[in-house]
Amino acid sequence: KSKKSCKRGKKKKCFRGYYLRYGYCYKCPKNMYSAGGKSKDCKRCPKGTTDASGKGKSKKSCKKGKKKNCNRGYFLRHGDCYKCPKNMYSLGGRRRGCSRCPEGTTVGRGKGNSRISCKDNLK
Repeated sequence: KSKKSCKRGKKKKCFRGYYLRYGYCYKCPKNMYSAGGKSKDCKRCPKGTTDASGKGKSKKSCKKGKKKNCNRGYFLRHGDCYKCPKNMYSLGGRRRGCSRCPEGTTVGRGKGNSRISCKDNLK
């Protein structure tokens, strides 16, 4: 989390798009917004809308966004793509998780782009 610097020590109010925690202002995470002031947390954008980190100043800041698609071997979580763990695969797109390779097969982290990519585990 990035902390907004202050010349005179701790703050009592934050700018819009930031929240107050322990006297310091922090940027709202991606897909969240805050009116600032003494707000101690950020609110999640409504379903189907997005906002860039630290730019969510109100519910109106959350715009309908283009749905993100992930490459094969990756899954979607909170609008970002992540590599599938070792021994798991994904066909990509908007999948929210990865599938486990069949027993006795293996594939490297982020390398599992289909069930066929899971190879026999030769020990």
